[in-house]
Amino acid sequence: MGGYFVKILFALLVCFLHTEISILGLNSTSEISRVKCIESERQALLNFKRGLVNDSGMLSTWRDDENNRDCCKWKGLQCNNETGHVYMLDLHGHYPQRLSGLINISSLIDLQNIEYLNLSNNDFEGSYIPKFMGSFTNLKYLDLSWSRFGGRIPYELGNLSKLEYLDLKWNSLDGAIPSQLGKLTSLQHLDLSLNSLSGEIPSEVGVLTSLQHLDLS
Repeated sequence: MGGYFVKILFALLVCFLHTEISILGLNSTSEISRVKCIESERQALLNFKRGLVNDSGMLSTWRDDENNRDCCKWKGLQCNNETGHVYMLDLHGHYPQRLSGLINISSLIDLQNIEYLNLSNNDFEGSYIPKFMGSFTNLKYLDLSWSRFGGRIPYELGNLSKLEYLDLKWNSLDGAIPSQLGKLTSLQHLDLSLNSLSGEIPSEVGVLTSLQHLDLS
């Protein structure tokens, strides 16, 4: 229960930091000007959707038509009001609304300004976490838990120097815990529990002095 509230508070904090409303800036029609989403990012999101089974309608607003061209209005997305870049993607599932299928996270490569990514509680049927995830250098929050990811934890995650929250629990991940996770000096929450990991716990994990929650069970 405590972990759930931490997630909610983190999401609210990210939204708050990116919301800039100036009363003095309101025009005569009381509308706040807002930049629409970046076209390359919109196309990346549409490509991401194509590989998923969306029977529950979670992505029903993600449509490529004249009435839905602004991806900043799509469900699960938040954009920067000044730049139009996507900074939050929250598609966590909850029964019976879940995504399934082999996920192609690589199609999101254009979302280089993303800070919050939550794909938890879905069924991605053993999909691998791609190595390129380490290129999301602005990422602060990453939750891929309870989603049937398989394969190894990519050591490239150690490049996410701003990461504060990492949850990979209850998947089918195997192999060793990458020692590169010890480079995540801003990490406050690390949960790798309920996987099939093997080998020794890297000593580098022991120097993560900002950690408030650690579960490797």
